[in-house]
Amino acid sequence: MGALYSVGTWDTDVSGYTPQPEMRCPCINVTWRGLLNALRELRNEHGYDAGRVRFADGSRDSDWSVLVERTDGLTLDEILRNWERW
Repeated sequence: MGALYSVGTWDTDVSGYTPQPEMRCPCINVTWRGLLNALRELRNEHGYDAGRVRFADGSRDSDWSVLVERTDGLTLDEILRNWERW
C-alpha cells in the first residue's frame, strides 16, 4: 500500500488541529487522490484557502489553518496526539 495522508484544520477550542467535522469526503489516512479531494472540499465548500506552494528557491507558502501530514495508517488517537500544539 502507498502513502496515506491526513488533513486537519485549526480548532481554537482545543488549541490544535482536528478533522473538519463537516467533511463529506474522508480526511484521515487517505491516498494522494483522497488528499486532493479533501483539500478541494475545504477550499470549495468550507472557505479555507488550503494553499500549498513551494517556490523555486525552496521556500514555501501554505495556509497555516490547514495541516497536511503523512500518517500511513496511524490510528485517529495517534494522529490527534501528534496534532496537539499545547
